[in-house]
Amino acid sequence: MTPLFNLLTIGISIILIYTIYLILNRKRQVTPNHLQTKESILDDISYIQEIKHLSSKVGFVLWQQYDILLATRPYGWEMMVDHAAYLESADLDNIDSISIADMPCGPTTELVHVYNQYRAGLKNFDKLTEEKSTLGIAGHSRALNESVKIVWFNQTRILRIFTLINDETLITKYVETVIRRTFGTKDAMKLAKRYSE
Repeated sequence: MTPLFNLLTIGISIILIYTIYLILNRKRQVTPNHLQTKESILDDISYIQEIKHLSSKVGFVLWQQYDILLATRPYGWEMMVDHAAYLESADLDNIDSISIADMPCGPTTELVHVYNQYRAGLKNFDKLTEEKSTLGIAGHSRALNESVKIVWFNQTRILRIFTLINDETLITKYVETVIRRTFGTKDAMKLAKRYSE
């Protein structure tokens, strides 16, 4: 036998052994770990009645917008500020926008530069003492590991989220966690039973 034939035989043997190894290894991993355990669901009704998901491109970035109709009564300004303050401490890092508006679709006033100067926290932020139509806060979500902007609309049941995440289930878990205030608990980022009329 020639040295070339021996080299080819060894090469083919290695390829066959590696192929068999891959086939056997793949069969052992048919069910990934995240599918082996059933996802736990809260033993409570969801605070979300409906979600509408839109996508829009701004420049080269594809943003996702989630309009959430809450299954509660309309909320007011104090609750909006309270939820924003909760997010400030429980989930958001690097807050890069705090905006208010007098009308739902009107021009917004950006307050983050004043917020960064005084660092009083949103509960003590004097620019939020006067009631407005909308309140928005944006930053990096630790739970989502992504940028997120949340907008509340005064005297409504609507909450709007802007993010790069294209995953309605993940956003549903996030909203449930925000509303229930369960960041840092065993119930964080869990779904609840679907709301039914």
